[in-house]
Amino acid sequence: MIQSTAPHHLHAILTRVRDSGKGQYAEGWVTALEADWGSAEFSKRHAEVVNLLSLTIQQLQALPERSRDRFMRHVPAWWSAVIQPKANWADNGRAAIHVVDLDLLDHLESAADLILASLSGSEGAPVGADLSGISQQCQEWVEFLLEVDSADLGDPLRGQLISQLRHVVWLIEHVDLFGEARVSGEISHAIGSLAQASSVVGGRNTETAGKWKRAFLSLMAACAIFNAGAPVVQEAIEAGSALVGEIVTVVQDGQN
Repeated sequence: MIQSTAPHHLHAILTRVRDSGKGQYAEGWVTALEADWGSAEFSKRHAEVVNLLSLTIQQLQALPERSRDRFMRHVPAWWSAVIQPKANWADNGRAAIHVVDLDLLDHLESAADLILASLSGSEGAPVGADLSGISQQCQEWVEFLLEVDSADLGDPLRGQLISQLRHVVWLIEHVDLFGEARVSGEISHAIGSLAQASSVVGGRNTETAGKWKRAFLSLMAACAIFNAGAPVVQEAIEAGSALVGEIVTVVQDGQN
């Protein structure tokens, strides 16, 4: 079974920090995230680690009460390991091995295994492995959006959509680090944004609207292959897009 969940990848990252053999927390994190200390890339990657923790907390809330309460008591310690609010990360007296205790890592891995068993096949624990189709579709979407006339799609909305899609591509490029669940979650949000934007385009240019619909369906098909079909359809439904009926039919036909 693919260990695709947020807590599995949070566990792996914290383990890499701890096992880095470095004499500072900062050096341990640099090793684990493969980015220079103080760089924008390091900040971006560490922010994704915080996202993994946030997703872990959300998924713990969905567990039965007894399991939820058992693991939630460890959340403050996991948060402290990620943030270290009272520590100087560059202190030579704080070796990376002390960033988190082994028992806390064991509890995190146990939580991850339980979440995987409970959510397997969902957005939180996708079982697909082939992300190449989604990456290609996102890149084609970016090219398409750059070509859409500003009169059909305002520049602020275009910029937001392009940023979301590029972030999905970036997450796919770093899926070994941050995991499939982060990709699944972000592509769902991007689908929702594209569905909402379709009503803007559809009311201004029928030719662009036709291209938009075809590109939308192609992206949906790629997501369905990755096991994200149901979540992204739900995003589209919540967005109130006029495309939903056609999208649901296409996805259902592809799964039959």
